Amino acid sequence: MNGFERINRVLGARETDVVPVMLHNFMSAAREAGMTMQRFRSRPENMARAFLEASRRYGLDGILTDMDTALEASALGAKTSFEEDLPARVVAPVSCRIEEVAERISPEKLRDDERIRIYLEAIHLIREAVGGELLIRGNADQGPFSLAAAVYGITNMMVDLMNPEKEEAIFRLIERCYEVHLEFHRMVKEAGADITSFGDSMGSPDLISPKMYRKFVEPFQKRLAEELSQSGIRTVCHICGKTDKILEPMSECGFAGVELDYKTDVTGIQKTMAGKSTVFGIIDPSGVFCLGNETTVRETAQNVLETFHGRGLVIGAGCALPAETPPENIRMFVETVRNYPLRGHGDISEVNIPPLTGL
Repeated sequence: MNGFERINRVLGARETDVVPVMLHNFMSAAREAGMTMQRFRSRPENMARAFLEASRRYGLDGILTDMDTALEASALGAKTSFEEDLPARVVAPVSCRIEEVAERISPEKLRDDERIRIYLEAIHLIREAVGGELLIRGNADQGPFSLAAAVYGITNMMVDLMNPEKEEAIFRLIERCYEVHLEFHRMVKEAGADITSFGDSMGSPDLISPKMYRKFVEPFQKRLAEELSQSGIRTVCHICGKTDKILEPMSECGFAGVELDYKTDVTGIQKTMAGKSTVFGIIDPSGVFCLGNETTVRETAQNVLETFHGRGLVIGAGCALPAETPPENIRMFVETVRNYPLRGHGDISEVNIPPLTGL
């Protein structure tokens, strides 16, 4: 059983030989490949090489392609900063007039953007190299609500959310961003991703109330899950922060998977998502993977595995690994997961665990 089969079986609520491992590792993959972020994002060959080398080095079951959290927003005209060895980030909105932002953005702008072309070509190259061997999860950047905040400005959005007179304009902007975002999922899938994913972390209870989540975020997430499913696209929704208060509505959105942060109660995640969505991530990327030691990594991974009984889980970091993440911690993580005993494998007859290899 290879990584592609392993993750597909978990997504289908079927038994597997070992718990699959997948890492949100674009920064650490680039660093280990000897690339700055500028070099990593400048050519599709560079991006593909970094991801492929990392997947082989650690024996991962899948590759999560990512570039930064500004792909869509920069393509739509938001001012973006490109520092040499940091991911790109939005530094100014398309406009501070919400009506103007809604008028100026469109899905067509994605296909005209050079950065997006580079990203999609990288996915295509990875597909050619490991398609059917490792599962390719193509990140489609920011979800509708988070994209709306990026192109309009986070501060502007937060202020307007408190003004009932702005509600109609906010919904119109999110609707426009929904159209853009839906198209990006289709482009990522077309490029060669097996499944897609997206972040909607502006919908986190760390930033807005659960009531606002249900009003401005959940309806668009439900539509997205349904429309993508109708197109044969499975997707994973990522929301950072302490999401305990929105776990229930998230579980009702119909996503193939959800990726959650270490701040959320692990037991609560397991109980709420069981039978509804495959859970990705959970382990703290900074405090455990990057700043912890091998013992911390092993104990944390074991705790998550025990809580889930090895079921319904593609284990990894709850968000992007820092560039400085020690290789020995990643090796210990994979080794711990591979050694976790699963019982009652049902119809599984073949075991083919990717080897752990050195740098």
